[in-house]
Amino acid sequence: MKGMTNTQPDLLSEVESILQQPKAPPAESLAGIPSNAQPPSGSEQVEKLVLPVQDRPKMPYTKDKYIVREDPHLVAWERETRLFLRHLSPRHGHRVSAVMVYEWATGDNVARIMASGGQPSPELRKISKVLRHYFGKPYSTWIMGRKVPRAYKVPSGYYIKRHRPLTLELWFEYQQKVLEA
Repeated sequence: MKGMTNTQPDLLSEVESILQQPKAPPAESLAGIPSNAQPPSGSEQVEKLVLPVQDRPKMPYTKDKYIVREDPHLVAWERETRLFLRHLSPRHGHRVSAVMVYEWATGDNVARIMASGGQPSPELRKISKVLRHYFGKPYSTWIMGRKVPRAYKVPSGYYIKRHRPLTLELWFEYQQKVLEA
């Protein structure tokens, strides 16, 4: 094998060269029925309006999963939750709960609201849903001598701006890099 010269033409290169030659379809195959009609002319107005393909912007979001009507309260509470998490120091770990986020964002005390007959639980459920998306399952713990039934562990080095949002509305802003938190 060594030292032998190949005198036969390379078959693979011949096949490749045949396949690479452009082939125009015969004119008869373009017309299914014999006709003397002229080929359709292009619209000059459309040609003036459309951009070349390389200059067009990104395609819009058209997937079925994006066509969802979201709960505006969930979107608003996710914004507030992200702002809360943004203020946490990444130097060490934290334990957060939905009550903490609610009280920080509203300035109201949950215990006082419940004592006066109010129900903050719908908002707390939405905040818990967001926190569960970011940190997984909650657990029961004690914080400053008080029992917290659903606390989420925020690991040290956690930056909220690196994590995608739960809601699609905020996810779109996150993809466009215009989301505040």
